[in-house]
Order: sequence, then structure tokens, then C-alpha cells
Amino acid sequence: MKRIVFFCFYLIFMVPTLVAQTSKQKWVDSVYNKLNEQEKIGQLFMVAAYSGGSKYNQAQIQTLINNHQIGGVIFMQGTAEAQVQQTNQYQQSAQVPLLIGMDAEWGLGMRLTGVNNLPRQMMLGATRSPEQMSLMATVIAYQCRRMGVHVDFAPVIDINNNPNNPVINFRSFGEDKELVTTLAKAYVKGLQDNGVMACVKHFPGHGDVDIDSHLDLPVIKKSKQQLKTLELYPFQQLFSFGVKSVMIAHLSIPALDKRKNRPTTLSNAVVTDLLQKEMGFEGLIFTDALNMEGVAKYFDVGEVDLEAFLAGNDVLLFSQDVPKAIQKIQAALRSRKISEERLSISVKKILAAKYDAGLYNFKPIDPNNATADLNQYTEQVFDDIAKAAITLVRDNNKILNILKFKLKAKIAYINISAKGSLHSTDSNFITNQLKQDFPNLFVYNFGKNQSTNSLNTLMRSLGQYDVVLVGMHDLSLYPGNNYGFDQTQLNVMRQLSRLGKTMFINYGNAYALKYICDAASIIETYEENGSTYNATRELLNGKLVASGKLPVTACSKTTSFNNPNVRVENGMVITQDQTQTIVHTPRTEREDRALNTELKPEKDNIDPVSVDLIKNQSAIVELDRYLNSAIAQGVFPGCQVVAMKNGKLIYKRSFGTFSYGHGSAIVNNNTLYDIASVTKIAATTLAIMKLYEDKKLNIYASLDTYLPFVKDTDKAKLRINDILLHQAGLKAWIPFYKSTLDSLNSPDPFIYHSRKDNIYNVPVARNMFMNQSYQDTMWQTILTSPVAGRQYVYSDLDFLFLQKVVESITGKPLDDYVLETFYKPLGLKNTLFNPWERNLQSRCAPSEKDDYFRYQLVQGYVHDMAAAMIGGVAGHAGLFSNAEDIGVIMQMLLNKGKYNGRQYLKPETIELFTIYHSSSRRGFGFDKPEKAKGNGGPTADVCSKATFGHQGFTGTCAWADPQTGIVFVFLSNRTNPSASNWKINQLNIRSNAQAYIYKALGFK
Repeated sequence: MKRIVFFCFYLIFMVPTLVAQTSKQKWVDSVYNKLNEQEKIGQLFMVAAYSGGSKYNQAQIQTLINNHQIGGVIFMQGTAEAQVQQTNQYQQSAQVPLLIGMDAEWGLGMRLTGVNNLPRQMMLGATRSPEQMSLMATVIAYQCRRMGVHVDFAPVIDINNNPNNPVINFRSFGEDKELVTTLAKAYVKGLQDNGVMACVKHFPGHGDVDIDSHLDLPVIKKSKQQLKTLELYPFQQLFSFGVKSVMIAHLSIPALDKRKNRPTTLSNAVVTDLLQKEMGFEGLIFTDALNMEGVAKYFDVGEVDLEAFLAGNDVLLFSQDVPKAIQKIQAALRSRKISEERLSISVKKILAAKYDAGLYNFKPIDPNNATADLNQYTEQVFDDIAKAAITLVRDNNKILNILKFKLKAKIAYINISAKGSLHSTDSNFITNQLKQDFPNLFVYNFGKNQSTNSLNTLMRSLGQYDVVLVGMHDLSLYPGNNYGFDQTQLNVMRQLSRLGKTMFINYGNAYALKYICDAASIIETYEENGSTYNATRELLNGKLVASGKLPVTACSKTTSFNNPNVRVENGMVITQDQTQTIVHTPRTEREDRALNTELKPEKDNIDPVSVDLIKNQSAIVELDRYLNSAIAQGVFPGCQVVAMKNGKLIYKRSFGTFSYGHGSAIVNNNTLYDIASVTKIAATTLAIMKLYEDKKLNIYASLDTYLPFVKDTDKAKLRINDILLHQAGLKAWIPFYKSTLDSLNSPDPFIYHSRKDNIYNVPVARNMFMNQSYQDTMWQTILTSPVAGRQYVYSDLDFLFLQKVVESITGKPLDDYVLETFYKPLGLKNTLFNPWERNLQSRCAPSEKDDYFRYQLVQGYVHDMAAAMIGGVAGHAGLFSNAEDIGVIMQMLLNKGKYNGRQYLKPETIELFTIYHSSSRRGFGFDKPEKAKGNGGPTADVCSKATFGHQGFTGTCAWADPQTGIVFVFLSNRTNPSASNWKINQLNIRSNAQAYIYKALGFK
């Protein structure tokens, strides 16, 4: 029997893999065997190709392809259309298809004229967001595929621990090895999951240098153990993660190779012994450019290529003279300095990479609209990242509060331009954008070479203003020459930093904050463009909450302005006379987990995102944009969305904030939402299903079978199945709370107290306790309410009765029963009633600013008024959860009751409850699509009619589609600040978002 099982496993899983491997090996061997020695050596070279600009070299590249069979090109400057034309020509003329690479760390705009840039890595580091990084990497992968590019020489995983680094600097994610590693993994995954080879660089770590390796050879004087602890850490992690290639830096590291002026690129001890043998890297190894002075300065042309190959590199990048280098390597082969086997290993690795890139079947690239296609997603992605990255370093002057509450404040904006112009490119932003929000804004320009009198005049004029905003504009990317500022400008910044009403806004490299270490209020944007301008404007006018954090330490005690009483915090110096007020800094998920371990999973219930299932990546980008747009339109302040296909996660993202306005917390994947009527299926219906299949409940029995207190009422003979279908004729709802308000519409003091005691012990809201006897009044009202006969009326009262049925049969409160029967065994850590009981209000998205009953922001207490008056646990509402946990419940149901090897419900039970049972669209407890063809009703039209789930009043929904295998969960608090906001329905946000998921998976 075991042999049969093994054989089946072998046929299903191993044979396809072996077939693919065999096809690949056959192609590699076939191509390799057709090449002569010189042609094999030619495969080692990837040369720089310029499709435009002063270095345009199409004729030279064509000659190298025709005469020397080079292995590939790395495209540099030019235009998209010209590059496509050259790619097609080069590929069609090559004996062996070319491996095409680009150095596109911040997208193809880094190289191509007319193509928009994406953010640099320092800005990504400020977001702390793998999701944002993954989205950007996905867009870069799309750009690469559009252009026929197979390798992106990114990401930089150097840890930038030298602020004066002249070559890495802003290209690094930051100075923390864990942050660098986390974001690098997201970058690599975003590229490689979408068919583009990633290349981590610059091994073994280029972050702690003060010399540009383009100009000379930097020296790093660290021990090997120090390197292992810091510089090598991200590389080892990414190698284990599965990155396919690495680039070697030009560095002198005596601890690894004692030879003087021996770059790591040319060191066998580094490339072979450390990288391959000790660290176990088996992927493709690229040199950094061999024309850089860090290596070319110390070795002759051609000799440097030979030395690089001898060291263990596979691909020789930017050779200065390919024919001469081929001759050198040929001579080494003949003298047996290089073995045939050594050449074979590298060439076959290169050919295998070409096969993986699909080059065994090259198809010409479409030259039409290339630039427009490359720009398709860049603006929105940059906007999103700029908003996620913008950092309120501190606001001890409470500038943002002044701008928010003092609407007629007089504001000065001082434009300090490192380019020196008195009318720099940002002046339009200041006048046309900020003046729309702050009419009393006056602009001063402080260019270069200003006189002392100009400085004194400026300082005297500032006394008339309530707020002084100082914009640091037009900075150089690198630290040389003070980022472009002259000494007079540095002096004015130093003086302005000591004013008590000044806020600095740095539109450039965060290390430039070293000039304003004493400033009490600082915003850092990391780059300067329309996206960072918009983010700044929204932060200043209160529409955006700053969630970014400095990824580098900008100041130290030695750079503070002669103030010995300092400490470093959030990358900035904090002086003892400053009262620290770092706001807008949400806790990380790790900090959240430490605060509330009893509600946190040690690991996600749902596996990591399976990008391979996504057929249309642009739909994912469109969905992100759509949800951000909904937030901007005031549909809801924030949301969570989870989607799965066949049990695999394809989308898990959080957007926005808890509330609109200044200072609100950021929504993350562990934010808890009041899921409102989704409680009906996630709690009450689950309980009914379990009792039904355990033969403790007959769903066709009458209500009085289980609830003696309904006897002698017109509710006694209502049948459970009709109640589940909302066709028992009960009222839709009863506004119980209105009867508890006095003549001034305030809570009646005879019914509510602000303190809990033996009588007033029903927690309705914070500091609001209801007289427990009023619950009897509520039930008497329900029992005497009219019954309309057997007709469809969607009713909350139905599920209040069902809650009582569950509790009558089990002898337990509803929340205890579902916790023990479903939530705990399923491993749900974020699903519960009454979060306030566990002091979890701060994790809950507020549901409404109640100005009619509870007169407070409702947070951590159930929004539904009746559920609150019952005590927070009700059959129709009261459950709080996150999208992931609800996704687990829906996946269990989609799995026919099975999850992680345990059977919770029988398949026939789930089928019975989730199919149509009447003229309405309802199942037993579950909502479904409208029956009419093409009318999805509460779901997207593309959903199958087998779909089941529910929506919630607060702006939530959960759907499972058995025919497609798709689970979709959407949680928001559209009722905050007001439940009268119906934009979510008017704009069909939930069903439209669901449709994007189906589109991403290839459904039309």
C-alpha cells in the first residue's frame, strides 16, 4: 500500500518537475555543445548598451554580438522605444539569446528618458512596509517584462551605517539589518514571483565606506566576525530566501583578503571561499562594473576580467575590452590556469538563467506605446509610498495643532533652495497648493550667497507670524558639499531651528537633517516631487497622518549645535529642554503583539501571499488605488481586505486610519473591526449548524420547542427554518434606545449610570451602564411586537431569538459556545465579543462618533444599539475580528467543514445551510447573490450563484464562492464618524473591490 501511495505522489508531484528539469537541461546542454571555445567565453560578458545619449553605441554592441557572441547587455541611458527596437534587433541577430539586464533600483525611470521614477530605497525604509515594497517591486517587474528585461540589478541590501557614504547612502533601506532584510525580501519576491531575476548587491557589504568605488577602492577595516554580524547578515538571509543572483562589490577588506589593493571582486577568498563554500550561494554571480576605478585603477585592461573569472564570478559586467578579455581567458585555459570544467559551470549557469527567462522561445517586444506603458502605474505607486513614508520626526512646537485649529494663523514659508535660485521649482507648489489651505501664507526665498543684512532682515520680519515653515528644497542626493547648501544658508537654518514657532520640511536625503538637529518640529519627505508635495500638504492640512519613521540616524551628539544635553531618539537628537511629543507613530505589529499576546497568533493562520495564482497583476494595483480613492472620497477612514483562492492567500492589505483627521492611528492587519451583521454567520449560524448536525436542534421545529418563555405568544409557532430565512414575519428591528432617552434626548438617569453597581451592570459604552432590569422590558417589547405573517423581512429580531435557542440548548452564553467549539480550535486569536473587557479598545477601529444615544466615540464596544443594551453579546451583532480570522472561518466552510486536518462541520450541513431555500436570495442564516442572472446584489456580478456569506452595517462583508474557490473578506468602519454615511453602498465599494479580486485571478 505504501508503495502505491508513493507511486501516486511521484506521478502527481515529482514527474512534472523532473520533466521541466529535463527539458531545461537538454536545452542548456544542446546550446552549450554547439559553441566553440571562444563563443563559450563570450557568454560570460554582459556589456553596457546605450540606446540614446552621448554614449550611444548600437554599432559597437552589434559587432560584439556578431563577432564574439557576448552573453548579454545591460541597458543604460536612452528611450523606451529605442531600447525595444535595439532589444529586438540584438535578440534576432544573436546566435544564443541575450540575457538583458538593467540597473533599475527605483524602476526603469532610473535609466530611461521620459519614464517616471519610483521611490528610492531610503523612502521605502521609512515606510517599514513590506506590502508597499512588494507593490513597487511588482510594478518594476511589469516594467522589465514589458521591455524584455530579465535581470534587475536590485535591491541594494547594503546596510548604510556611514552617513557620509558617497555611493550607497539613500540607495539603502537604512541602517538596521532587520529592516534591510525584511524589505529586501519583499523586493526580491515582488520581482522573482513576477518572472524577473533579482540581484542583491553589493556583496559583502558596501554600506560603511566613505570613498566612491567608481573613483577609487574603498577600504573596510572590520573583522570577519563583525562582517558576519552586520554586513553579511542580509545576504545570508536572502540566499536562504531564494534570491537568484548576487553582485560583488569593489572593496578592499583585509580581514578577508590581505593582499594590497585586491578588490573583493577579484578575490577567490571572497567570491569562492566565503560566498559559495561558506555561505552556500549557488545562484548566478555578477561582478560590479569592471570599468569602475575601484578595480580598473589597479589592473590592466583584460587582466581584470581574467582575475574576476578566476575569483569565481560567472558574469563579467561592463568589460572595458571584450576581445582582449576573451584572449586573456583563452590563454588561461590553454595554460590550464582555468579548467574546462570551471568554464562549463559558469556558462551553463548563464544558459540556465536564460532558459528560466523564457529565452528558449524568444518573442519580439512590442515597440508601440512603450513609454506610456512603463508610466502606467508609477504615479499612483509613488503617491502611496510618499504618504506611507512621510515622517513627522517631532512636533514639540505643536505646529500641526496650530495649523489645524487656528484657521486664520499668519504663516511664513521660507524656501531655502540648495540650487541657489530665489525662484526654485517648488515655488508653484508653495503658492498654488499651500495657499489653497492657508490663505494667510507669505513666501520668502533664501537663495545662495545672501548677505548678513538679508539674514537679519528675514529674522526681524518673522516676528509677525504665528508659524514659520522652512522648506529645504533642491538638495543634492549625496552629502558632498553640504547637499548643495552654502554656509549662509546653513547659518539661517541654524538660527531658524532655534525659533519656538518653526517647522522644518526637508524635501531630500534624511541625513541632511544633521543641519537642524536642535529644531523642535521637523517633517522629512525623503525626496522632492509632486507626490511628496501632496503628502506634505495633506499632513499640514490634517488629511494625512504621518506613519513613517526615520530609517537612519541623522544626528548624533557631535552634530548637535554645541548642546551637550542631548540624546538620540528616532534618528534625531532630543535636547533635555525639549518636551518630546513624537506623534503619529503607530505601534508596530511586533509591539502590538507584545502588548496583547493573548489575542495574537504566533504566526498567521493564512499562508504567505501566493502571487503565482494572480493572472492579472494590474488588477491588484487597481484595487489598491481604488481603496485609497474610497478613503479620499470619505467612504470610510480605513479598511482591511483579505482574499484567498483555493485556500491560498492572494491579497491581505490594510488601508487608511481609524478615523479621519489629524492624529488617528494607522490601520494594520491586526486592527479589530466591529463586523456587525457578519456576526450572524460567524457566530450564531455556526452554532445553529453544529447543534443541528449533533441532532440537538430540529431546524423545522417551532420556536416554543426550545424557548418556553415564548409560549402563549404569537412567536411560539414560528419555525426555526423560517427564522433562519428571515421569513418568519418579525419586525426588521426595534429602536429600543429611543425609549431610554429623556425629554432632552439624553440617556435617562433612571436607566443609565456612569458607574457600575449591582443594579446598573450592563455595559452599553464607556462609563455608561444600563439597569439590568431594562432587558426584561426589551424582551417584553419583542414578544408583543407584531408578526406580519410568513413573508420575507430581513430582521435582527430573528437572530436574537436564535441566540436564545443556542443558549437554551447548550446551557452556555453564545460567546462561550462559539469560542470553545470553533474559535479556539481554529486558532483564531483576534475574534471575540466585547474587546473592552480585555482592554483592547486601542486596537479597535472606532465605529461611530455617537451624538444621539451614547454621546461618545464608540470604540471597543459594539456599535449596534440593541446589542449594546443586551450586553455586547447578541445573535445579530457584537463580534469583533480582523479580516484574516474571518477569512479562516469562510475557508473552513468552503473546505466543506474541514480546516487544518480537523472536521468542524459535515459537508452536507454546509450545503444545506448555504443553498437557496425560498423566493428570496437567502440561505439558512447566510446571504447569497440575487438569483437574477447578471445581478449579483450584495456580491460582485462575477460571483457564482453558489456564493454565500453576509454583509455588515458598519461596512463589512465576507463571501465564499464554492465554484471558484475564492474567499473575500472586507472590513471597514464606514459608520465613523457618522452612520448616515452611505457612500459605501452608493458607490458599490465592497462588490467592486470583490470584482477586482476576480479580475486579478483571471475571471471576467
